[in-house]
Order: sequence, then C-alpha cells, then structure tokens
Amino acid sequence: MDLSKRNAQQIVTEISSIIGESVNMMNADGIIIASTDSSRIGTFHEAAKKVVDEQLNELVIHGDDDYVGTKSGTNLPVVLNNEIIGVVGVTGPYQQVVKYGQIIKKMTEILLLERSYREQKELNENIRNRFVEEWICIDLKNVNHSMATRGLSLGIDITIQRRIMVMSPITIDERDIASTQKNFDYACKIINRILSEDKNNIMLKTATNIVCAVSNCNDKAIYQLATRIKNEVEQKNNIVLGIGIDTQISSYAFIHSSYLKAMKALQACLRTQEKEIRFYDNINMELFASEIPEMVKEEYIRKIFKGYSLKEIAQWVILLETFYKEEGSITATSEKLFIHKNTLQYKLKSLKEKTGYDPRSIHYSSLFYNAIYFYRDIQRNINTFGKVDK
Repeated sequence: MDLSKRNAQQIVTEISSIIGESVNMMNADGIIIASTDSSRIGTFHEAAKKVVDEQLNELVIHGDDDYVGTKSGTNLPVVLNNEIIGVVGVTGPYQQVVKYGQIIKKMTEILLLERSYREQKELNENIRNRFVEEWICIDLKNVNHSMATRGLSLGIDITIQRRIMVMSPITIDERDIASTQKNFDYACKIINRILSEDKNNIMLKTATNIVCAVSNCNDKAIYQLATRIKNEVEQKNNIVLGIGIDTQISSYAFIHSSYLKAMKALQACLRTQEKEIRFYDNINMELFASEIPEMVKEEYIRKIFKGYSLKEIAQWVILLETFYKEEGSITATSEKLFIHKNTLQYKLKSLKEKTGYDPRSIHYSSLFYNAIYFYRDIQRNINTFGKVDK
C-alpha cells in the first residue's frame, strides 16, 4: 500500500505526543511526507532512501551532515505485508532516541495496519452503498438475475421481498447546522442498531434522508417497527423523525416503485405539524400536489387569504389545521389552542368577513384545506413566499 500524507501526519503527531521527540515520516522515495517540523515536509531524506534501497533494519545518523537532508537520530523501515512502504525517523542524539527505536517502528506499523483496515472497510461500505442506491433509488431496467448476482457478491440478496421506509430527521432549530448534522448521525446510529436485529434489513444514507429496506411484513408490523424507531430517535429533545412507508409489491424487481411511494408518503408526513408516520395507501392530495408549480401554490394561498400578511397567514394555518383536525369542534379547538371559545368564534367570523369564505362551511372548508396544504408544502422556501407579506 502507499503511505498517504494524511495517515503519516496523524501517526507522526500521535507518536511525537507520546515520546516527546521530533518525528519524521518518509515515503519509499525518501521524501519527507510528515513531520513535527513542517519546514522539512517535501524535502529529500537521503538516509531514508538508503534504508529502502538496501533493505536495512536501521540506519543511525550521528551527524547532521552525514546524509543529504538529514539530522542526527535513528531511522527504521516501516514494513507492511513484507514490503517496506516508508521510513520513520526520530531526531536527536542516538543514546537519547535509540531506546524508542523498535517501539516506534512497531507502533507505526500497527497504526498503519489499523488505518489500512479502516480504509478498506470504508471502501467496501462505499461500494455496497453505491450498489444499494443504484438498486433502490434509481429507475433501472436491469433489476434482474445479473444484478442479483452482483448483490450476492456484496452480501446482499435483492431477491428477498422487502418493504421501504424513508425517514427524515428534522432538527427543531434548523439554523444550527452543526446540530443538524449531529442529529442526522444520531438518528442513523439508532436506526442502524434497530434494523441490524434482522440480517436482511438494509439501511442507506442519502444527503438528507435515510432509506430502510426491511424484510417483508404487513402494515401493522412495519408500523410497529417505524413507531419504535421514531420513539427512540425522538428521545433526543430537539429532533423529530418524519417517516413515509410504501405499499407492498409483488416482486423485488419493483423496489424502485416502492421507494418512490415511500418518498411521497414521507413528503406528506413532513407537510403536517405532527409529523405522523404516513403510508402511501393513506395519502390522497399528495399524489398530484407535487406536479403543481410553487408559483401556482403561492398564488392560491394569496387568493384565499387575501388581505393578510405572511405572519398572519402563518397564524391562520395553525388555527385552521387544529380546527379541521378536531372536526370543526369549537370546544376541542379552543382547548388545544388555549383560547376562549368566544375568541375562536370571533376569529373565524372575521376570517369569513375578510376573505368571503366561511371556514366553518363544508363548501369552503376544502379551499382552506388546500391553502393549508400548499402553505406547508412551500414553507421551506419561505423567502420567496415573502411576497405575500405586503
């Protein structure tokens, strides 16, 4: 293997902090690629080249002028898989640094071996993740025996019947970027732990979502699994987990269709205040809403809530969402919103007078329902939506 500069510098820093001496790492060409003295990085170290070329077990330098680009100290080969891949050197008087020689050599080789295993593991995981992403997230025409064979070589049997859940961790304060990433990683850890209870379950991280392919089961069982995951993730106070679930399919070849359905269910989940788990089979308007341009949605909201500012519209959305969720009950809605019943009735009456649409009327309730839905849909792009606030 090649000795990377990043790994070399990490090892140099670790060893130097332990022994308290100046340490250098040279590659097989004798170039210093890492050092506690940054001014020496990139320079030629003749003694290191000699160790590699002559397969020496150690080369001691007593004077700074003995070899080009060297200082007094000891230099030892770094060996992996019976091949010298570099040289580690400790600067200082021989009697002072010789006691560290073999310890440093072994420590360096162990650290490099550990990093080599880690990098290989990461490489294998990346290859596996790319395959899973290709299999599930991309609309392929070749989900067939050939792809199944590829999967088996990576330890994945794609012919096993599975269902798809797509999850989105949401940080309550989205302005905190560091917290958002930390929460995403936290959610992944919890989800991976739970899914690993079944060896046929698969988890894939995308830029913003977590895709879970789980062993085939009925709606009740997958809902229980999703609920367990949601509850455990949300034990952390500032995170909410949105979850969308597909509908059962007849063949592994249609896994991408399951993914698209789970994505639509997730989008429906994220549009609601409660972020309740949603099944594809239980969504309605969401099936076509994604086809409507945001400009049209914005225009519709402005038309229904004409005369209201953006801030006022946001308040009406919360009130009406609660009102319709409580099946139009004045008592239940006022209790949920912590306002008096008379105040609520006055607000609804004023909305009717200003817009011309009565939110308590079955005839007009659908207009407000659509406006609420569109508002939630484009809420993330609130800056462009700010035209409403006039």
